[in-house]
Order: sequence, then structure tokens, then C-alpha cells
Amino acid sequence: MAEIHPIVLQNRLFNVWLDPESELLAPAIVIGPKDTTVVAGSEATLECIANARPVDSLVVSWKRDGRRLTGGRRLVIPSPRSSDSGLYVCEAQLSNSSAKPAEARAHLTVIEPPSLTAQPKRKIFAELDRSVDIPCLATGVPQPRIEWYKDAVPLSKLANPRYKVTAAAGLTVRRVQPGDGGIYQCFARSAAGETQAHTQLLVSSVAPTFTSPPFDQTVTDGNTALFTCQAGGAPRPAITWRKGLQVLASGSVQVPRFTQLQSGGLQIQPVSFQDSGEYTCTASNSQGSINHTAALTVWRRTIISVPPTDKRVIKGTTAVLDSSSGIVAVPRCLRPLGARVAVRQGSLTIGQTWSGDIGDYTCTVTSQAGNDSHSARLEVIELPHSPRSLTARLNDSDSRSVHLSWLRPFDGNSPLLYYLLELSENNSPWKVYLSEVDPAVSEVSVGGLTPARTYQFRLCAVNQVGRGQYSAETQR
Repeated sequence: MAEIHPIVLQNRLFNVWLDPESELLAPAIVIGPKDTTVVAGSEATLECIANARPVDSLVVSWKRDGRRLTGGRRLVIPSPRSSDSGLYVCEAQLSNSSAKPAEARAHLTVIEPPSLTAQPKRKIFAELDRSVDIPCLATGVPQPRIEWYKDAVPLSKLANPRYKVTAAAGLTVRRVQPGDGGIYQCFARSAAGETQAHTQLLVSSVAPTFTSPPFDQTVTDGNTALFTCQAGGAPRPAITWRKGLQVLASGSVQVPRFTQLQSGGLQIQPVSFQDSGEYTCTASNSQGSINHTAALTVWRRTIISVPPTDKRVIKGTTAVLDSSSGIVAVPRCLRPLGARVAVRQGSLTIGQTWSGDIGDYTCTVTSQAGNDSHSARLEVIELPHSPRSLTARLNDSDSRSVHLSWLRPFDGNSPLLYYLLELSENNSPWKVYLSEVDPAVSEVSVGGLTPARTYQFRLCAVNQVGRGQYSAETQR
């Protein structure tokens, strides 16, 4: 009778039907070992899961280079070394059986963290214009790469042609200069990890000299002022900034808005008008002290204190757009319009305005302290045009009324307020029939007319400017 045997493969339970009377099942690798990479000293594990029938006779073993290592589905190397790297073979076979064994292969790669074989002393002394070697060599699997830093900045970014890195020696600094002094770091890195060493390169004592002294600056208030101040010497000179007798920035002093940069320069942000004056940079070391002074001029920012406002004028009149700035500057108004236009002390005057003057006008104030601009809209309004195509026809359902219709006229750039409808009876003088016709309509009925009389009608539109011209009169 068949039996159910549970088999666990990678934490999953499978039920396998086994018939004691059935034939043998040749060994097969169900889950083979995988290529594995480990760091030397860290436990390495290769796993191999096989199946065969009968299960009790299944034997799983491991081989490397033809040499049998151990049995069991799991091969554990507690503390591997690089010499343990290689191809490992998992073999599954039935004991006391001629069935062909099953095999699966996997590569084990053991990498070794970098290790320094040569490193610099904590301090290295160098003489000016002489070359100095800073050793740093490393070994590991894979071979680590060497990276150099000076004062936490990669040498590759410094791009100094006097710095020469070689795989055989390390770093060579040729023709040492005062600025070469500092902290040098050597990093050995690989996929297995990293290690580092550092040294301080001390250049023979040299009095300070300015390599980039401060220069006079002129900025606008609210912006940023930046003074340079770079000095060479050995030991590296300390930089102090003063305005008069007040210390603004140094290694131990920091006043708000005044920042001493890593290069030794001074940044003032934001600048105010009261910051105008002279600033002194002092560079000093054990061999002496030097000063350099530069002036800061702060301009008041250009602003338009009274910006122009939107204007609406009647056609044919004069439009004035006013604008004034908070400083003495030259206003420059855009959109030149010819002889009708005058610009005087920030005001733009346009005479005899017409519809072509409608638009946006921008006044720009320019000065060395910056620019400012504001825009205003000019609208030119006029009397509305006369309604067009005014027609009258008798009302089909009421013999004593007339139906009037027309086309809406141009409103003169000012919304229509109402229409005024007048009639003439039997050639009598015109009189108002409807004094306020809704401007949204374009037709109206006129009732209560007297039979056997003649009538004519005319219509005009009214806006903010006044009453426009009448339409053409209807037929009698």
C-alpha cells in the first residue's frame, strides 16, 4: 500500500506518494547550490536539495577539485579564506545502487577586506620647493583602489599637476609650496570594505603672504557682498576680519550676517546700507602678520514708490499715467507713441487719445542700484456707435403694434447703460417713446398705435460717456 511522505523544500511542505513496490527513482537535484560571494572570515553556506527513491538510500555529498569534502545537503565553511574560492560540486546518489548520480555546481568567491601594507606617519615635515613622498599601499581580494584626499577634498577635484599618485609608491608632492600643508587621507576601498590612513603634512615655517587680497566692492542693499582673502604661509595663516576695531569673523568669532568662508573670504548677507565702510583682513602665523583693507559701498535699491495706476479716459482727452521712484533715477517708459506723447519726471502724458492708445504701459526705472518696473492699463472710452439695421414690421397678431429689431452697436469700450427709443407720428417732431430699453435686448414691441397714421422710429445707445448717435430712421 502506498504511503505519504512529507518533504520540506525551502520551507515549503510537499507530500510525496511513495509506493514500496514501485521501481527505483534515479537521483535528481531539486534545488541546486547558488554562486555565492562572502567576505573572508564570514561563514559561507552552500545548500543542495535532491530527491530519489527510496529516500532512505539517498546520499548527498560535496566535492571540490575531485576531492570529497563532506556529506549532507548543506556545506558550511565557518571561516573561509581566499584559498577556499573555487567550484563546488553537489552530488546526489543512491547507496548500493547503480543509478547514475546527479550533480550541481556553484562557485564560491571569498573576498578579503583591504589591508594597508604601507602607510604614512602621523606627521610628515617638508621643505619648500622639495618633493615629499606619502606612502600608502594596500592589498586585498579584489585588489582595492586607492583614493587620496587633502583636507577632505578629493585630489581629483584639486587637479594640481604637482600631486602625483602611483600604485608603487603612493602620493608624491613635487616642489612643495606653503599651500600644500594640511591633512592627507588615503582610502583603500573594494567590495569587501575599506580602510584608511592619514597624515599631517607640515611645511617649513613661512611668513604670511596674500595670494588673493580683498578688493573694493559695490553692492545693492539686500544683496550679498563677498570679499576674497587668501593667504599662504607655514603654518597656515589664521584669518581675522575687522571693521574698524570690531572683530566680525575669525576662527572663534562669528557676528550674524558676517560669515568667514573656508577660503578665508568674508560674506555679508544680506547687506544693509549701514554696512558701508572699510573692512580689514588680517593673516597671521608664528612668523608674522599682514593686513589688507578694502572698502564696501552699498547702494540703496531702486524702487518705484508710487506705481502707475490703471486709467480710463474719454476719447480725445489727455491721459496722464503717474509714477515716481524712491531714488534719483532716469525713468524710461516703454511704448513710444509719437508727438502726442510726453514723458516728464516719471509721468507719461498722452494727448488727444483714441482707441489705438488702449493697452498696457510699463514704466521701467533703471539705475546702477537695480531696476524696477510697474505696468498700468489705459482704457479709452467714447460715445457708443449708432445701432445698425433698425427695422420695423407690423405685428401679425396685433394690428396696433409694431415689432422693432436692430443689431447691437459698438459700446465705445464702456458698457451700455440703456437704449433710447423715439418715434415721429405723421411727420411730427420726434419724441421719446421708451426712455430706458434694456441694453441686453435687440428687439422690442411698440403698441397702442393709432390706425390710419404714419410712424417712424429711431434708436440710440447710452453709456458712461453719454448718448451716441441715432440709428437710421425706419421707413414710414
